[in-house]
Amino acid sequence: MNNTPAVEVNGLNRFYGKVYGFFAMGLGLSALSAFLGMSVFPEQTARFLSSFPLGLTGIWLLEIILVLLLGAKAKKNPSLTVAGFIVYSLLNGLVLSITLAFYTPAITEKAFLVAAVTFVAMSVIGTFTKRDLSGIGRAGLGLLIGIILATLINFFMQSSTVDYFLSFVTVLIFVGLTAYDNQQIRKLYFATQGQENTGFAAYMALSLYLDFINIFLSLLRIFSRD
Repeated sequence: MNNTPAVEVNGLNRFYGKVYGFFAMGLGLSALSAFLGMSVFPEQTARFLSSFPLGLTGIWLLEIILVLLLGAKAKKNPSLTVAGFIVYSLLNGLVLSITLAFYTPAITEKAFLVAAVTFVAMSVIGTFTKRDLSGIGRAGLGLLIGIILATLINFFMQSSTVDYFLSFVTVLIFVGLTAYDNQQIRKLYFATQGQENTGFAAYMALSLYLDFINIFLSLLRIFSRD
């Protein structure tokens, strides 16, 4: 009995390690895909994205479908979840290769550094805080739906002021969700009775990946206005 807490802590640490291992893999694949898309195969990348049904909007819809699918299959089909995360990371890297072309290297580096520091800080808070962050998670997800709708409306309005405001709100939303998702990793581990399901780990890594990427992209838009 005396060894149980230590065993649980070790198991939880392994689960966190697995989640962050997948998270690092996803970022690495996206970075590689973005580099190849920008520097090695720029023409092929532009042709692929432009010929994709509905263009970037079609890829955005496909990514949403992938996220929903991976969430549904995380428990029953871990291999599919990992493969889907890999596909998502590579596909998003191609999108990033187009997006980053509109920003200077200095702005990109600044946004990445601030995003990384913010992400790490909120991850630590979410991992170790004893406060229940469920309320923050629910509020963040609710506001995220509003941001998506507002972004779609602004797509037709083309207002730079609205886009600037939405970028700040998006940063705040995903800062909160970063802490929430890190706490959810712990809750998921104990809810599944310590079952180190690879599918769960890959899906939680995807959640963290989305948190970081959205903070990074929003900061890019903010810093480009300075």
